[in-house]
Amino acid sequence: MTYSTTTPLDRSKPPKPGLPSKVTFPKYFEGRCDNGFRYFVVENHTLPIVTIGFVAKEGALFDGDLPGLGSVTSELLTKGTKNRTATQIAEEIDFVGGSLSTNVSWDASQAFVSVLKHHLATGFNILQDIILNPVFPESEIARVKAQRLASIQQLKAEPGYLADVRFLSSVFGGHPYGQPSSGTEKSIAKMTRRDFVKFHKTHCTPGSSFLVFAGDIDPREAEKYVSRRFARWRGKMYAPSAIRAASKKEKGKICIVDKPGAVQSALRVGHIGIARNSRDFLKAFVMNTLLGGYFSSRINMNLREVHGYTYGGKSTFDARMLPGVFEVATDVRNDVTSETVNEILIELNKIRDTLPSKDEMTMVKNYLAGLFPIQLETPQQVAGRVIVIELYNLPKNYYRNYRDDIMKVTARDIQAVAKKYIHPDRLSIVLSGSSKEIAGKLKKFGEVAVLDPEGNKISEL
Repeated sequence: MTYSTTTPLDRSKPPKPGLPSKVTFPKYFEGRCDNGFRYFVVENHTLPIVTIGFVAKEGALFDGDLPGLGSVTSELLTKGTKNRTATQIAEEIDFVGGSLSTNVSWDASQAFVSVLKHHLATGFNILQDIILNPVFPESEIARVKAQRLASIQQLKAEPGYLADVRFLSSVFGGHPYGQPSSGTEKSIAKMTRRDFVKFHKTHCTPGSSFLVFAGDIDPREAEKYVSRRFARWRGKMYAPSAIRAASKKEKGKICIVDKPGAVQSALRVGHIGIARNSRDFLKAFVMNTLLGGYFSSRINMNLREVHGYTYGGKSTFDARMLPGVFEVATDVRNDVTSETVNEILIELNKIRDTLPSKDEMTMVKNYLAGLFPIQLETPQQVAGRVIVIELYNLPKNYYRNYRDDIMKVTARDIQAVAKKYIHPDRLSIVLSGSSKEIAGKLKKFGEVAVLDPEGNKISEL
């Protein structure tokens, strides 16, 4: 074997990214029962595995005056039904080598089971049992509540958790999005079995729920399972949320959650962002990726590579059914706290005021387009995209056109959505750290409130 030495490699420059490979979002089947319950099938017979996901369209947004209610209700689904105890559920799914999990986001309550095709009947029976027949045993409620309270106590020692809680409260105020979705000590202590039963009965109905089958199963087989268990399920039809979006604030706040002796601070900067089903979302997503959504983003390069203020910084649009939060997050040393905030402000203004370069646009679009095929490698990943389409009422061809739509985004689109959805004059700036070390340095950005871990004001500068 011989090697050419006429054109030596220049290892000081990274290789240019190639063109994204071609990929097509798979077609999937949709079925509907007379009671309004829908189901979807992502068929893939490569491996003898089937995953089934149950999704109810209402999540932590509906916790009301009991933050964490949806989260605890979801956890309790696997803790006992009319037919099985918590131990029996765990042993039965373990015996067939399967997995069972539940979770709640702001917009949905979900349960998933994954089993070998040979044990599909067992997996499906367990899933439908925890959805249709939960009993919320008092003994399990006491145990789960005790565990949740202990977890919150531990989290309150972490600066990142304290910053997150106070940041959301600062951005959303009394709106449900301003509450911790995992709950508070006060709300967890107040919850009763009646609350869990009511939440589940109200929000888990055939009209507001659907199933997604993914893997070694075809639509005809899926229909047989659904018709046996869910076709006769009765309950209300789905009605859109009556909860309104949080009001956007004209001016943000600067808060420090005091952690005496801390040598660095958890920093959160942002305001209300965008809804997931907004027509602008994809453009805003590309814009945010360039700003702070991947390693080569402006914020990370500025804070980490240029100034060495932190190991990493990022920005996100947590887009939900209603407009969620736009957030810049990082951990930073005390001695460069104000400098870090200043650089973040510079980047937020820059993306509003100047057009991205051609090289930046090419890099970020190729990155996102190239990442997409990796996110569709398994039927479970495809099912996750189907859930997003159905949960947020996106067009059926949303992911089929996804990469083409990304490649169509222009520099002017980036600037336009930045001006529309990023507002440096409305930022809430929240830190969890030593107020003694950092409070004075932040006064140049505005009035600074110092709070204790519970959110009570200690002082104001």
